Amino acid sequence: MRYSSKVVERLVNQYKEISLLGKVSALLGWDLNVNLPSRASETRASQEAFITKLISQRWKSEAFKADLASANKLKNLNPHELAIIRNLNHSAKFYHKVPEELIVEFSEASSRAFVAWRSAREKSDFSIFAPHLSKLVEINKLIAGHIGYKKNPYDALLDMYEPGLTAKECTQIFAGLTEGIGDLLKSIKKSKTYKTQKSSEDQEFPVESQKQIANFVLNKIGYDFNSGRMDVSAHPFTTELGAHDIRITNRYSPHNFIESIMVAMHEGGHALYEQGVDEEFVNTPLEGGVSLGIHESQSRFWENQVGRSEEFVDYIAATLKAFYPAQLAHDDARSMYLKFNAVRPSLIRVEADEVTYNLHIALRFELEEALINGKIKVDDLPKIWNAKMKKFLGVVPSSDAEGVLQDVHWSYGSFGYFPTYTLGNLYAAQFTHFMKKEIDAPSAIKSGNLGIILSWLRENIHKHGSYYWPNELCKRVTKKGLDPKYFLDYLSQKYAALYV
Repeated sequence: MRYSSKVVERLVNQYKEISLLGKVSALLGWDLNVNLPSRASETRASQEAFITKLISQRWKSEAFKADLASANKLKNLNPHELAIIRNLNHSAKFYHKVPEELIVEFSEASSRAFVAWRSAREKSDFSIFAPHLSKLVEINKLIAGHIGYKKNPYDALLDMYEPGLTAKECTQIFAGLTEGIGDLLKSIKKSKTYKTQKSSEDQEFPVESQKQIANFVLNKIGYDFNSGRMDVSAHPFTTELGAHDIRITNRYSPHNFIESIMVAMHEGGHALYEQGVDEEFVNTPLEGGVSLGIHESQSRFWENQVGRSEEFVDYIAATLKAFYPAQLAHDDARSMYLKFNAVRPSLIRVEADEVTYNLHIALRFELEEALINGKIKVDDLPKIWNAKMKKFLGVVPSSDAEGVLQDVHWSYGSFGYFPTYTLGNLYAAQFTHFMKKEIDAPSAIKSGNLGIILSWLRENIHKHGSYYWPNELCKRVTKKGLDPKYFLDYLSQKYAALYV
């Protein structure tokens, strides 16, 4: 990449160290989730805090701050340079406004909180995690105050994951979605299909065969195993350790073979995005996905628009029956399709169906916004969680593990993250609508020729990395900004035909 300004070139060279340190931190995080011995948590917290301090020092160096200030005054920069400065300004808000000691404290607190969360979840005891969560909530309040906001401190946290997103916008989005989804869910529950659908949870599907199927699916969608790997963790995730080291994790339930397939496609979607970014952007402020909302659009696209489509289920059915001849002996095309798309209000977000999934996110958004604004207390979360589960989904957890402790994100201190899952669903449906105007996606899926779809994503989304801001990218792909109508139409058309 050529730069017209020596100042911008210096900034990019300085940023390279930040990027490399960030990948070292990501490696520590991957190991924390996948391999870390139970007694090593304090050592890991110190290691991550040290790397965090080094990253913070580079962001806060006088040379870097001076060059960024100078770059903001430059005229006639080329589009790439303008995007670089925009991205640096956005990220710098955290490091330039939040004191270094608070950043380091946040890193240490989240490392300890993860270990506490894991123990609390295993024992289904929220009290083990509560003091750690309380500390992370207070730190996030301080961070929001340092970054600054107009009306709502939660806005400052949302902006770190999705540039410009506000609590007001989230409230409007969720209001429309919960109403539309609520109406659809009522219709589904009245259908004969809903009343007669059966669960296959009493059957067993060996984990080893699930791993083979997950590998098959990842290869089919185009995940490059020479530039990544799949391991096991309590909560599946994707992490970038380098341009050619994009790792994912999965989890397996012996009574639910569909979950591991969907996780593989979901995390594989994240990984494909990172593997498809223009290599010219490596270790520059343009590397990686532009926002979590756009990132989630890629994971949710492969999981739902492809993985749960009638065409894909038809394509993979023969493979599944080869692995599970006895368990799936009585399944025809229709019943197999229904297995992948069974609507059943449930307790666990990551196991939720397409129709009810965003109700889980709406619940978490309301809780996060209330916590950051001091409307509710951490100690009251289990009780409030259960009440909102009954309100949104009509089910109530019987334990902390299947309720307030089910998600890992709060142990990372990631407040403002959850709404991006819903944004991802909205973007995915909108992108798919316009993709189908350019390529015959259903036929490609039915034949297993998924390279055609991946090529479209590479050209329209992946290769751009963080060059275009989310709404600008959406307008480039679909000729308009984000519109929840595409998602609601997609759900209504699909499930009205499925649940009759």
